[in-house]
Amino acid sequence: MHTDTLSAPQAPPPTCASPRHPSLQHARLARGGPDYTFGRFALYPARKLLVRGETPVPLGGRAFDLLVALIARAGEVVSHHDLVAAVWPHAVVEENGLRVHMSALRKALGDTPSEQYILTVPGRGYRFVRQVASGLPLAAANPAPPRGPRLGRLVGREALLAQIEQALAPGRMTTLVGAGGSGKTALALAHAAAQARRYPDGCHVIDCAAGGDPAALDCTVLRGRQALLVLDGCEAALPAAAALAAGLAGAGARITVLATSRAPLGLAGERVIGVPPLDVPAPDAALDCPQALAMSAIALFVERAEANSSRFALNPANLGCVAALCRQLDGLPLALELAAARVEALGVEGLAARVDDIFLLLTRSRRLAGPRHASLEAMFDAGHCLLDEAQRTLLRRLSVFAGAFAPGLALRVCAFGALGPDEAARALPALAACSLLVVELDGEAPRYRLLNTTRRYASARLAASGEAWIAAQRLAHACTEDHADAQGAAWDAVWK
Repeated sequence: MHTDTLSAPQAPPPTCASPRHPSLQHARLARGGPDYTFGRFALYPARKLLVRGETPVPLGGRAFDLLVALIARAGEVVSHHDLVAAVWPHAVVEENGLRVHMSALRKALGDTPSEQYILTVPGRGYRFVRQVASGLPLAAANPAPPRGPRLGRLVGREALLAQIEQALAPGRMTTLVGAGGSGKTALALAHAAAQARRYPDGCHVIDCAAGGDPAALDCTVLRGRQALLVLDGCEAALPAAAALAAGLAGAGARITVLATSRAPLGLAGERVIGVPPLDVPAPDAALDCPQALAMSAIALFVERAEANSSRFALNPANLGCVAALCRQLDGLPLALELAAARVEALGVEGLAARVDDIFLLLTRSRRLAGPRHASLEAMFDAGHCLLDEAQRTLLRRLSVFAGAFAPGLALRVCAFGALGPDEAARALPALAACSLLVVELDGEAPRYRLLNTTRRYASARLAASGEAWIAAQRLAHACTEDHADAQGAAWDAVWK
């Protein structure tokens, strides 16, 4: 497979034939493929070269080595000690020396509070916060593109992959929609890897969540390409992604568009494919180990846990604990993989015992993992920051419901203070539309439910807001009223 990562496209290369032209020099470099791309940058560590668009970026040797060290562990906090050991392995360096070179690196990248690449974590170190991937921006000279990111085996997604393959066609817009952590990105990249031969002009990715700007792409150039364009994390740039997809659709278009988003793009003719969590066993299910492994959530957890720990194996003694853990994590692939990575240190029983601390436990240090996939909390933060104030307020207050609830009851409990009934009534379906609420149909009346992981995240927000007590009291009062009304209705029926 060959994929490109589009974070911010450049103008098409000029036709000048001079070998000294900078764009042609960059094209020759690209034939070897950059090791990393991020934003508008391409990084070639072996050549000691950083390129922004088509222009080499002047960067001192120490600052360049700092960049390589940070990118190799993108999304992680890299300590001062580790950075010094990577850049000055045989020297004693004062803290001020590290800061000087870090300042030069930030200046070269154009790092600002509004466009940040490197985050300082006080007392701990530095974190590279942009999405990093292998690849070459699409609008460069477009030689044979580099290989895409390595993917783990998808478990339990065979039917979805087949559905995606059938849905995609040139000029058609298809969107994978699901909750954060459900594996939308993995599905899109897996399709690109498996079906790369269908796209002679390559498979290209814009990571909207990491700052990729769909609005910067030229539709007239793209429409003529027989390629796959993956718009990943569209919820972060929904209007721009929708406008780009609309411009690439229609008769005569040759490019195929596959988007991932927590909400549909809302385009005419858009094909929406829901990405649900993996299958988990019911709480009262009596399963043996082979039957449990037929459940996709358990199969994924066991496969990843065995890869991370030589001491782990599914057996009748730990089966109940594994099943309970998979249920608590809602069958979300991201959460299951993060949990499996901690089995060696904590054991399954230790993980299950500390499920209340999942947002502290479920982090990873995988190289090149984007910031939003580096931890369960980061994944929720990425979606939470896109909500408006009414939606954030309603989401945290809804965490008082342990199970499914009717819309009317939700408004009675949660609409108070600055959040009025009308605002709450608008926010409730909006949360469902962006996959933060599960919709359950009870006859013709919809009911809503928070996933366990979403509820834990929202509950922490509720506790921090100082509203937890009043929300709980309002729920208790509403339930008491409903119980009294139900009893009264029953007595009326008897006397009639």
